[in-house]
Amino acid sequence: MRRDNNEVEINLGDVFQILLSKWIYILLAGVLVAVAIGLITQFFIKKKYTASVSMYVFTTAEQYQTGTISYSELNAADNLIKTYQVIVKSNSVLDVVADRFNSEHPEYAAWNIQSSTLSGIASVSVPDGTKLIKISVTSRDPKLSADIANTFAKYVPEQIVRITKAGGVEIVDNATVPSGPSSPNLTRNIVIGFAAGFILAAVYFLLRAYLDTTIYTSEEVQKVSRCPVIGTVPMIVVGAEETTPWEVSLREEIVNE
Repeated sequence: MRRDNNEVEINLGDVFQILLSKWIYILLAGVLVAVAIGLITQFFIKKKYTASVSMYVFTTAEQYQTGTISYSELNAADNLIKTYQVIVKSNSVLDVVADRFNSEHPEYAAWNIQSSTLSGIASVSVPDGTKLIKISVTSRDPKLSADIANTFAKYVPEQIVRITKAGGVEIVDNATVPSGPSSPNLTRNIVIGFAAGFILAAVYFLLRAYLDTTIYTSEEVQKVSRCPVIGTVPMIVVGAEETTPWEVSLREEIVNE
């Protein structure tokens, strides 16, 4: 690093040297932040669980009966998928699913599941390169998520046929109770926390080094003043455990005076 006329020239070698000299503190900062983020994620952020059902989209009743499908029907299915996505999240379908769910699962009466509730916890997606619709339900109760998703699977096909009067969907996979939370992602948060702590500590030490205007060495004196250094006065530590003979002699002279 060199300072000329209030300008700072940054040398990559100096940057590496600064970081290397403080590596233990930088690493420790990353670990501490990662541990803190991990504890917050584990004990203070509420866990959510996601259960999903998948449905295959077909275009005609004949296709469903014969098990055959043409290229034109595949293209028609692509067009229907977007329509079905909107239909699944429509108020009319959500009302039916909410009513059927409440009547079939009285154990969840305290949750007061309404169409507005389903709109907030259910999502509809299309896996890339497929003719499938995936309905995912995310809540704080894993069994509740699975039961709502399976209610969608049970009543959405008939609602799609009722509304479109063409095509339909066939259930591919029903929902199962998720074994673990879908969020928060503990591993991802720990990695992000470590990276954040590591980077912040590195930036702190670099800024402290480059903003420090104190001159420490004779080489820095030469760079700043552009004058040669004639000589230096060594630092004498009086009272050190190990002393050289000339330091002992100097100490005796000081005491005698």
